[in-house]
Amino acid sequence: MEKSYIYEVTPDLSDLNENGFLKPYAYQNLFAKIAEEHLSKINLNMDTTIKYNLAWALISLSFEIVSPVRGIGKLFAQTWHSGKKGPYYRRELVFKNSEGDILFQGSTFSILLDLNTRAVYRKKETPFPIGAPIEEITIKAQPTFKSDIEFTEVEKRKVYNSHIDCLGHVNNIRYGEFAYDALTEDEKNNLENLKRYEIYFLSELRSNENFSIMRAYINDNDNSIIFRGTNLSRDQHSFDVIMSFK
Repeated sequence: MEKSYIYEVTPDLSDLNENGFLKPYAYQNLFAKIAEEHLSKINLNMDTTIKYNLAWALISLSFEIVSPVRGIGKLFAQTWHSGKKGPYYRRELVFKNSEGDILFQGSTFSILLDLNTRAVYRKKETPFPIGAPIEEITIKAQPTFKSDIEFTEVEKRKVYNSHIDCLGHVNNIRYGEFAYDALTEDEKNNLENLKRYEIYFLSELRSNENFSIMRAYINDNDNSIIFRGTNLSRDQHSFDVIMSFK
């Protein structure tokens, strides 16, 4: 039944860059908006999970762009739970234009976070019902990413009050903003050729913590850039953002 719901959404003007193309983290924001609206529709949102001191926490997100979004226009989205492996719940999202053409699509992996212990909820059964998955996936994706690439530091930053959400940590959209800020002018002007975006969350950033943004190329063609956030206050690997261009 999940695929029977279709959601209409329109990007904000602030989601567009100087050339009128959707910023990478804005795609991520649209994913989040639709997922939140859908979870409310099927009674799996915060109102339900908080009764058991649980909350959904995004672990990774990957999407592929078929046709870059330019300008302000209505988008139509579908989403569905496609499977679970270990503690990871996978969800698919597809965004189309008014003609029914796919513009971008992808997958998210989430876990249930115990708000008392800040640990992953690992029990096989959840205290609330989750419907059977629709075993149909959109793209190749994974919950984790590992690499031994050598990075170059771009800048050091600090977590500010505006970055913190109701769970007491930096909201996941902000990590995408940090990576976007680290793009060069040429890379920013090449967003019409962005074909894939991935973000992996490894440890929380919290209020007033300091972190470093580093970057590297994944291959010799320089068409896949990885940005890494390192928590300097706790010496922890915090997040990775990968942008791949045509």
